[in-house]
Amino acid sequence: MNYNKLNRTIHNWLSIVIALPVLLLIISGLFLQLKKDVDWIQPPSVRGESADTPTVSHADLLAAATSVPETAGLKWSEFERIDYKADRGMVKFITFEGWEVQVDTTNGAVLSVATRQSDFLEKLHDGSYFGDFVKYYIILPTGIVLFILWVTGLWMFIYPYVKKASNKKKKRLKAEMQKS
Repeated sequence: MNYNKLNRTIHNWLSIVIALPVLLLIISGLFLQLKKDVDWIQPPSVRGESADTPTVSHADLLAAATSVPETAGLKWSEFERIDYKADRGMVKFITFEGWEVQVDTTNGAVLSVATRQSDFLEKLHDGSYFGDFVKYYIILPTGIVLFILWVTGLWMFIYPYVKKASNKKKKRLKAEMQKS
């Protein structure tokens, strides 16, 4: 079997094997590209009253964040993460369930309460939503196979030009030998 036929065979079969995981990566990646532009994916960051040094205590920030029904009764450790946005004068409290509460650091007012899909989409994109097995044994190999497909596809694109140039060179050398 020649190399070019083997290359096409590998390219075709690997494409079939990774079709579904690549579809998941493409769709989630497209949504993630738009996360700052589409409020449904990630709520926009609202500016607080002032970007100066925060004047509200941590306890008051937590009290404000848990004053809404979506986060009522949560403790510090029960939030997935808490992002201080000093340049915007606010703090984002993000729950494991996908809720985001933005609180003003100057007056402790709740600025925004919304669902946040971007974290879910990121977990889908890297496979961690399904667990470590999928992340390391499906998504990671899919990325490796995708790289192999890129290399084999590039070769299939370039090879005709290489072959054409080689044939021209052979023809020219043959013509020169016949003249001599």
